[in-house]
Amino acid sequence: MRMGEELLPQELAGLVDVHGATADRRVFSDPLIFELEHERVFGRAWLYIGHESEIPAVGDYVTRRMGRDPVILVRSAADRVDVLLNSCPHRGAMVCLADAGNGRGFICPYHGWAFANDGRLVATSVDDALYQGKVDMRRLDMRRAAKVATYAGLIYATWNPDAPALDDYLGEARWFMDVFFQRTPGGMVVLGAPHRWEIGVNWKIGPINFAGDGPHFTQLHGPIAHVTQGIERPVLQAALKAATAIRFGHGHNGVAQLSPADQPAAWLGLDPALVPLMRRALSPAQLDVRARLVQGVCTVFPNHSWTHNPVSFRSDEPPVSFLAMRVWQPVAVDRTQVWNWFLVEKEASESWQRKAALAGLRAFSVGGTFDQDDAETWDAMGRALAARTVDGQRISFEAVLAHRERPDPTWPGPGETFDTGYAEGSEFDVLCEWQKYMSKP
Repeated sequence: MRMGEELLPQELAGLVDVHGATADRRVFSDPLIFELEHERVFGRAWLYIGHESEIPAVGDYVTRRMGRDPVILVRSAADRVDVLLNSCPHRGAMVCLADAGNGRGFICPYHGWAFANDGRLVATSVDDALYQGKVDMRRLDMRRAAKVATYAGLIYATWNPDAPALDDYLGEARWFMDVFFQRTPGGMVVLGAPHRWEIGVNWKIGPINFAGDGPHFTQLHGPIAHVTQGIERPVLQAALKAATAIRFGHGHNGVAQLSPADQPAAWLGLDPALVPLMRRALSPAQLDVRARLVQGVCTVFPNHSWTHNPVSFRSDEPPVSFLAMRVWQPVAVDRTQVWNWFLVEKEASESWQRKAALAGLRAFSVGGTFDQDDAETWDAMGRALAARTVDGQRISFEAVLAHRERPDPTWPGPGETFDTGYAEGSEFDVLCEWQKYMSKP
């Protein structure tokens, strides 16, 4: 069991049964596990911070979080992207209280220490002679993330100096990411600041859901899918069962629902004016997926997810596809803050940008039709997962046992596939990767 208030190695080893496809309920409800995650997961993995289009000019910054650590994402004077711990080395006060802005540096509101926008200390509140040369002032620079890197306009950072290069970390997931984030030569831009709201459930529920979970879409979103996509429940269920679940490695997983090759959806929900640009930007295999993609979701481990969906709220108008991207920020063992962005092609017209933003707002946002379904269910799920009278009962992903050796031979891209969006394999793989991180001292 436990000695004091520490998790023993044998406890950690039994949290996820990789072969049996089950997980201990405490994975989602134990405060000790939650605390350890901040060291072993959020302290070691690459974490999504922001998009290049949010800080286009020198001096631009936004404030974000890496796990529970407040950080500043800034384009410094050297036109370099930096990620700084938003905490003054003097007394620990938060240096930057604004959500976003532009400036030559930062001044701590507590004692007035001033820092360049790359985090270097440039002045204290008193004459440096006060220290009489007894202090190495470079030691008092703001702390930088150990590594910062960008892929497809997406900025990631890590506190771990031994983390692999970002390209290696993303691995085969980059192929799928291109379909969403590099589908035109100019790439994507974010449409405004992130929306933020809280849900009463553990942070891992969201990434697991966005890694697959076809069955929940039929059960939970079936009625609103009928309204916004014109799909009857039996047809929706058949389409999701026919979708391909993909495991890209390193805990990155997704699902692609494609129209049949002999009945292509013909760029469903996309602006026809952008299609020639997509033909220039994507490989033939990626172009095939992009052309036939009806819905797609993906999670980059540990907590960065996105979804692409076509919706229409008027029967006399064609559907419009939106791209919603989010980070699931841990607040407490049973509390998660959702940060949600919408993105659109840089080359898109203002009219199309408005259409894509409105489609996303009405579907996947704090007041969106789909997110209201999820939020209500997840909030209740958080309360149920905390039940102590069922200690020992495990969470099941056991559908994967029937599909581990059944790949989808029609998938044209990389990764290990499952032959159905109902396989539970891509969702469970997120927990398998989590187990690897949690098992390393």
